[in-house]
Amino acid sequence: MNLEEIAKKMCAKGKGILAADESTGTMDKRLESVKVECTEKNRLTFRQTLFSSDAMKKYIGGVILFDETIKQKTTLGMTIPELILKNDSLPGIKVDKGAKPLAGSPTETVTEGLDGLRDRLKEYYNLGARFTKWRAVYNIKNSQPSIQSIKANAHALARYAALVQEAKMVPIIEPEVLMNGSHDIDRCYQVTTDVLMLQRIRNS
Repeated sequence: MNLEEIAKKMCAKGKGILAADESTGTMDKRLESVKVECTEKNRLTFRQTLFSSDAMKKYIGGVILFDETIKQKTTLGMTIPELILKNDSLPGIKVDKGAKPLAGSPTETVTEGLDGLRDRLKEYYNLGARFTKWRAVYNIKNSQPSIQSIKANAHALARYAALVQEAKMVPIIEPEVLMNGSHDIDRCYQVTTDVLMLQRIRNS
């Protein structure tokens, strides 16, 4: 499949993208809440059950996976990506390494993960991934997000997107402005506009 075909299948009418890329720490909290031990086997059982459901074929066009999950084999003998494909959906993978303190503005963050990304993308493609996700996070506080923060994350997202397309996969670009805070809706609108406009310039 070429990039256009992948994108159209991911966003087919009536279907959405399932985010199943929870880290081990997040899965630990979820399983603990139902008194289930967070072992690799239990994480696999949870996700295998999810990806085998009838709703997968009807409503899911793509599934974002975690590094551990995309490398796992199901109890059915096939890999997790093969199970997802069998249910008429596309496997994807989260490739960023999380938000880290931004140099020069330690109360803000920049998403890291570009180092070694080209090689990781080759591995993920061979494992079955056909799209990827990278998330940049912006908090609204007084004079933040700063232009430095917006530009740093936009630059990282642009480099990520170029590498992903080079690897024959579709990049999901996620500049997320968090709603938390005491600001009003007009401030949120302005920050979101600024972030998206700079993102557009960086990716043009």
